[in-house]
Amino acid sequence: MSLCKRVIARLDVKGTRLIKGIRFEGLRVMGDSREAAINYFNSGVDEILYIDSVASLYGRNSLTEILKSTAKSIFIPITAGGGVRNIEDAARLLAAGADKIAVNTACIQNPKLINQLAKEFGSQCIVVSIQARAKPSSQEWECMTEAGRERSDVSVIDWIQKVQELGAGEILLTSVDQDGTCKGPDKKLINAAADVAEVPLIVGGGISTVEEIEDSFRKTIITGVSLAASLHHRKIEVKEIKSRLLSSDFNIRIPASIKREELKEKLSDINVGIIDYGMGNQQSLINAFTEIGLSTCLTSSVEKLTKTDLLALPGVGSFPKGMEMLKELDLIDFLKDRAEKDHPLIGICLGMQMLFESGNEFKHTKGLGLIEGEVEMLSVSLKPDTINVLPHVGWNKIYKHNEAENSCEKSFNQYFVHSYAAIDVPKEYITYECNYAGNDFIAAVNKNCISGFQFHPERSGRAGLNLLADEVLRLVRSQ
Repeated sequence: MSLCKRVIARLDVKGTRLIKGIRFEGLRVMGDSREAAINYFNSGVDEILYIDSVASLYGRNSLTEILKSTAKSIFIPITAGGGVRNIEDAARLLAAGADKIAVNTACIQNPKLINQLAKEFGSQCIVVSIQARAKPSSQEWECMTEAGRERSDVSVIDWIQKVQELGAGEILLTSVDQDGTCKGPDKKLINAAADVAEVPLIVGGGISTVEEIEDSFRKTIITGVSLAASLHHRKIEVKEIKSRLLSSDFNIRIPASIKREELKEKLSDINVGIIDYGMGNQQSLINAFTEIGLSTCLTSSVEKLTKTDLLALPGVGSFPKGMEMLKELDLIDFLKDRAEKDHPLIGICLGMQMLFESGNEFKHTKGLGLIEGEVEMLSVSLKPDTINVLPHVGWNKIYKHNEAENSCEKSFNQYFVHSYAAIDVPKEYITYECNYAGNDFIAAVNKNCISGFQFHPERSGRAGLNLLADEVLRLVRSQ
């Protein structure tokens, strides 16, 4: 099963305002950025891309409050960028509700930053944004910095190759020449980039018709299109895009319906303890649990966590770093003790991986050992008609273990962002699987009172929220 092609709404912001210009100049206010994000989520986009357009100019990023506010109302992935200069900047945005971090100016000035961020948060979390401007009288493009204002004298094609070596998980390629014009993409740029890209490639700049989107998506390495002016000016609608792509046999995500309200009543007296160990997506998980009717407590206090009905172990980052943080907070023995006493626990993404006996990301690291198995790099096949790159980023179908992949009502799309997966897990503990580039891997597990999701249900739209709600209810009722 291939990844779904992603329709991404790009929101350039200044303060809280949504802005847009042409070729990154003449910026005009288009409305409120939070309202726009919610509207695009409701219309069915697959991802939100927030870029603080003046962050590099002023040496700071002002997206934190926007992210906190927006993430309460939308449940799809959010990438945030603009002015990210170090690990602390990235950590702040992730804690506020971002799922991935986009970097441009700072990593051109200091390429080692890409590797530093990848080691801290995992390559799947790092998006390198490339603003490309064609060089006069040549078939080459130059990377621009400072929101398209400054020349770098760095070749776009050379830079794509370098950032991949440094640990970039995705590349966001925007044509400065076509940006905001709605006059079509720079096809030569896209073709040249697609020829050298080895990680998922997102393209933007000038795209305003479904035909242009389809043309881009015919290249396997291109997993997403970034749309701004064409959506803001309503030259194209998300529903139209998805309808046409579906009729052209592209693999796309169809948003699920909202879960019935009576389920919220059953969940309203359940208190979830979200383990705060400094790794990633805590705010997103708080918002998701709140949305389905649960009360939450984000803490690293053993005393407070003991009083909850269910524990949630989130995670964005590397296996060794995650285990190191749990050890520093004296949470390893606590989690083992709670599991022995059949206290419900849900691990998500890295949180699921650490449930196993060991992981081999960067180095061999002992895990919590709550479920038999270990974590290895995800296998990919070298088939010409599939994406055979890591990380595995985007929407992909999960299906019940040992059941047909396309069985009706047994498979649905969830959002993945990872390069590692569990292996050697007893079959009786596997609940969902997924297929990527011709290989099946474990997507979800359950052993007694413990469940794990390799994907992010809190970022998988209504389908993810529905799944999360059902699993919480099942685990708590089993006590």
